[in-house]
Amino acid sequence: MRICLPTPLKIRGKQFGGPEGLFCVPLVAASQDELLAQARKVSALDPDVVEWRSDFYGDLGKRSISEAAGALRSILGDALLLFTLRAKAEGGNKELAKDERVRCIGCALNSNGFDLVDVELSSGPDVIKPVIAAAREHNARVILSFHDFDGTPDDEVLLAKVRAMIESGADIAKIACMPRDAFDVLRLLNLTLTARVKFPTVPMCTMSMGGAGCITRVAGFLYGSDMAFAVGDKPSAPGQIPLQEARQIAATLLKYT
Repeated sequence: MRICLPTPLKIRGKQFGGPEGLFCVPLVAASQDELLAQARKVSALDPDVVEWRSDFYGDLGKRSISEAAGALRSILGDALLLFTLRAKAEGGNKELAKDERVRCIGCALNSNGFDLVDVELSSGPDVIKPVIAAAREHNARVILSFHDFDGTPDDEVLLAKVRAMIESGADIAKIACMPRDAFDVLRLLNLTLTARVKFPTVPMCTMSMGGAGCITRVAGFLYGSDMAFAVGDKPSAPGQIPLQEARQIAATLLKYT
């Protein structure tokens, strides 16, 4: 049986921590034409959340971000929109200085087109504090995240990451790790359940990456993860499952638990 939050986080009618898990589909494009083409394809799949992985985008100027935000909202309607400018150290496509990242994220929030923004916990207060302040000003929510593409840290380390995210002001806490073996996959699910019990009021998004961890992207909902990433057009991380298949598998698991 899925463990829900006492008070789910509601955004545009979607519930983080409610009875059903949410699926997020990434947009990974270098140009506006490619971005909007992906958005049209994804829109037909009716995802819960659409993430713009802007670190793959060619032009991150103020006008370019604003125009892309408006066009995405026009195509995707009431879908939740997540802006992510992933840091290079945690899987991002390009290296940007901290002040440049804050500027770009601020431009995205100023467009009023995004409901959520994702920032790495490792970015530190110099990035996190101004991003949270801007998000609050524009009625957006903040995902603080941790990614490890080399392994899965000890449970105590991951629980400390979740605690630090919450103490830093996260609306949603995200953990994504690469398993070295099947035990790491099971441990990630156990960690998710433990974190749900320890931090019962904050939505979470957890996953074990790669092919070995793909089960966590559909079964994670049973252990306390509230959102998973699935493929709409192009994947943004290893192990993502096409949205329609992921939804079907997750729905079956939830039906019989």
